Amino acid sequence: MDLLSDPNMRLLATVNILLVVLMMTAGNYTSVLRLRRKIFATPEDYKVTRLPVTHARDEEVERARRMHQNHVENVLPFFAVSFFYTLTNPSHVILAIFLWGFLAARTLYSLCYALALQPYRTVLFTVGSVLMFAMAVLTLTTVL
Repeated sequence: MDLLSDPNMRLLATVNILLVVLMMTAGNYTSVLRLRRKIFATPEDYKVTRLPVTHARDEEVERARRMHQNHVENVLPFFAVSFFYTLTNPSHVILAIFLWGFLAARTLYSLCYALALQPYRTVLFTVGSVLMFAMAVLTLTTVL
């Protein structure tokens, strides 16, 4: 059976791969900031660069790190929830609203986090959370 011939599974694969790219971008953004500002995570990183170890904190590096951590805490559970919801054979339109909506919310959330734009960041976080929660509830009601 070719799972990707199912439009819902194809949509799930597309959105989830784009979310992986978003998470990778956030991680790389953190790394670039660390390199530019010479604020490293571990003593061995300082040793390689031959810079003295410093325990200074850089707010932009910390902001990027927190953004990436937030993706880990929210996108990884989304993978499971969206997968199980897709297995319930939902309407393609409803699935598309949930998946594209979550991806859009997380992408805009990243931009708002990087640019320190409140309350937009919180609103976008909430939109993504509500979409994921709705999928989880719908999945549970179908399974139970």
